[in-house]
Amino acid sequence: PFEIKHENGIVEKYFVFQNDGYELNAVYTYVDDGEKHPAVLLIAGSGPSDYNETVGLLAPFQDMALGMAQRGVNTLRMDKRTLRASAEDRIGMEEEYYADCRAGIAFLKEQNISNLYLLGHSLGGQIATKLAAEDLEIDGMILFNSTPRHLADVACDQYMAMDPFNKKTYQAYAEAAKAVQDGDVQGYYYFGADDYYWATYNKLNTLANINDANVRTLIVNSTYDNQIFQADMDMWNAELAEKENVTIHIYDDISHFGYKINTKDATAIYKKADFPEELLNEFIEFCE
Repeated sequence: PFEIKHENGIVEKYFVFQNDGYELNAVYTYVDDGEKHPAVLLIAGSGPSDYNETVGLLAPFQDMALGMAQRGVNTLRMDKRTLRASAEDRIGMEEEYYADCRAGIAFLKEQNISNLYLLGHSLGGQIATKLAAEDLEIDGMILFNSTPRHLADVACDQYMAMDPFNKKTYQAYAEAAKAVQDGDVQGYYYFGADDYYWATYNKLNTLANINDANVRTLIVNSTYDNQIFQADMDMWNAELAEKENVTIHIYDDISHFGYKINTKDATAIYKKADFPEELLNEFIEFCE
């Protein structure tokens, strides 16, 4: 464990978060001024991810955490268990997300905070809705470049975009993944995940969770996100645009990880960039 002290009383506390026998690197970024501040649990997208949600040269969660702390909001970010798990470990929603996120929420409740929010990126947004629906102490959630659609449908669209000649195969995979229940687990794989994973995922209902949670919800997407599709944004609008506690904002020039990009440059999403001030400000205004 160690701390990095920045200007304006901002502290990054690096420590090992222990839960269910796993040791996960974690960072609590907070304003050390003796006052209570809002706090946000950052929830990463699908697949193995470190606490910064590092992708190439980009570290979006670190950029978010420091940018939000400069504006008076604390954050907790931590490794996903799948970064540490072995090939023999059985991984479903509980193991990949729920257990460690609940422990992260419990950690934040013990800190000197005024309100508690969730910010879920991509699949992490769907996870945030489940956590908010089951915990009355969650004050709001930000679903960042996420989707209301079934993960298998989104994966199917992603695979078809790369390989349109095998469209029927991917559609068959999607239907099979969506049909898996607990008693059907036999070790089959669809889109890189086994049927145990899909059986646990199929219990997740994002739209129903948003209605059950009934907390302030900010949905942020981008038309230039190459991992989310127009169908995802259309469903958000069709299902939630009329709800008073839901705000939907669609950008046209940010990548899947949130960075402002030159949409005429196909390589822009891989280049180091500053996290957009307008996006940070929108997150902060939501948490105030």
